[in-house]
Amino acid sequence: MLAGTLTAVVASWAVSGAAAQALQRTQTISLKKGWNSVYLEVDPGEQDPDQVFGGTPVDIAATYFAPKSGAQFITDPGVDLFKSLGWGVWYRGDRPDAFLTSLDAVFGRRAYLVHATSDYQWELVGTALREERRWRSDQFNFVGFPVASPGAPSFAEFFAGAKGPRTDKLYRLVDGAWKKLSDAAATPMRSGEAFWVYCEGPSRFRGPLEVETRLRSGLVLAEGASDKLILRNRSANPLDVTVEHVTASAAPVPMSILIKVVGMPSSPIATGQVTKPAGGWSESFGLAAGASIALPFQARRGEMTQAAHASLLKVTTAMGTVTWVPVFATRADLEETD
Repeated sequence: MLAGTLTAVVASWAVSGAAAQALQRTQTISLKKGWNSVYLEVDPGEQDPDQVFGGTPVDIAATYFAPKSGAQFITDPGVDLFKSLGWGVWYRGDRPDAFLTSLDAVFGRRAYLVHATSDYQWELVGTALREERRWRSDQFNFVGFPVASPGAPSFAEFFAGAKGPRTDKLYRLVDGAWKKLSDAAATPMRSGEAFWVYCEGPSRFRGPLEVETRLRSGLVLAEGASDKLILRNRSANPLDVTVEHVTASAAPVPMSILIKVVGMPSSPIATGQVTKPAGGWSESFGLAAGASIALPFQARRGEMTQAAHASLLKVTTAMGTVTWVPVFATRADLEETD
């Protein structure tokens, strides 16, 4: 039922264009002349590499599609990537090797090697995505994570208590070559940076604060229904968490947080609402080590003026982690019919 609702929502937004505006954010990536290892947090509106890198000094981009034989990172990115097993590579059209291009689409939530002909501040506009992670066990993984800039955690803080990823087997790109991380506790992570890290055994680690929704697309507040944002502290220390409602369109989601009310004369246990503004708002709280919390949200149908509303929840921690969650809401009686 929810999947069908989401399909209807997307169809409605495709006409109005409201979704593209409401769910977009800008990721800033500082490129240096030469090779860069970057993690794209947003999904570009146009996946064609010619469009994604058009107007930038990027002339080569590559991503790793791990073959079954296992991942092997190359010490020098400047070698012929086209001959390296598992790599998809895009070459700018004016290069003599452009005919070797094997990468025809660029997606978010992926790590890329990017070669730039000059320093460049890349402002990439795209759709915010909820973080997901698929680790390949007993091999190196080419990954990145959304973190604050400035204020990112150290590698040791971020991976503390993680089952699988090994910070003693982690490599960063330094001056065009992969270098082993020497001091995880003293080295801060960087926003938009990708790196190689070995995963020992299976893992589902997504960060110190794990943010889950029932659907991969985000929170879907269908008419008359609620949906939960589940937060799990996977670290060994308490976390200060902030949930912020980010609105970038004329039709953000007016929502309330549902809570249990105990001790009312008419009903021993009832459901109450904490009404949040239709526009921007934030809610902060502490989450003990190993603890979880479920925040049920419900859209306020009476305040919705369109058939479909959308906005974003930005979940941050004082440690410096960042997670974006798209929020969708529908009002069936306002849908246009043929």
